[in-house]
Amino acid sequence: AIQGGLVPAYAILASNVFAVTAAFGVLQRSAALEQLEAGLVKVGNVAGRNLPLISRELQNITNFAISSETAMRATALATSSGFSSSQLMDLTRVAKGASLALGRNLPDALDRLVRGTAKLEPEILDELGILVRIDDATRDYAAELGKTANQLTAFQRQQAFLNATIEQGQKKFKLITKDIPVNEFDRLAATFSDASQALLKFVNDGLEPLVRILAESPA
Repeated sequence: AIQGGLVPAYAILASNVFAVTAAFGVLQRSAALEQLEAGLVKVGNVAGRNLPLISRELQNITNFAISSETAMRATALATSSGFSSSQLMDLTRVAKGASLALGRNLPDALDRLVRGTAKLEPEILDELGILVRIDDATRDYAAELGKTANQLTAFQRQQAFLNATIEQGQKKFKLITKDIPVNEFDRLAATFSDASQALLKFVNDGLEPLVRILAESPA
C-alpha cells in the first residue's frame, strides 16, 4: 500500500520538477537574449555603430527568414571579430544563397559562415560548398598589400580569409538569391521565435522582482 502510494506521488513530483526546470530554462534563455540586445547597444555606442539596427538589416536581407536572436548573435560575434557592417551583410547574403542552393537551414548557414570566418576554420564552410584555403587567400591578400604571407598580422589573415569567402560565395550564389524565394517555413519559424521572445520578455519583466528576491535569499 505504501509503495502504491509512493510511486504515483514520486511520478507527480518528478513531472512537476521537470516542468518547472523546463520553464526556468526558457525564461533564463529569454533573459540572456535581453542581455545580448543590451550589450549590442552598449558596444555599438562605444564603437559608434548602431548594432541593433545592423542586426535588423540582416533580417531584412533574408526576408525575415532568421529570428532577431540569430541576427543579434551573428552581429555580436562578427563585431567582436572585427568584421565591418558591410562584410557581415555580405556574409548574410552568401548564407541566404547557400541555403537556397543547397536546401540548408538558413540560420545554420549564417552561423557557419560567421563562425568559420571568425575562427579561420574552412572545414566549417565546406558543407556550404565554399572551399577557401587559408594559404591561398593569405597569399593573394598579401600580394594586394605588397607583402608576403608571412608578414600579415593575425587580423589581416582573418580579413584575407573573410574576403575570399565572401567573393567565392557571391560568385556561386548571387543569381540564386534573386530567382528563388526563401523557405516560408524558415520565415514562420523566425516569426514564431520573435513573437515568443516578446511574450517571454513580458513575463520576465513581471517576475523580475520575485527572481531577484529568490536569488539574493537562498534560504
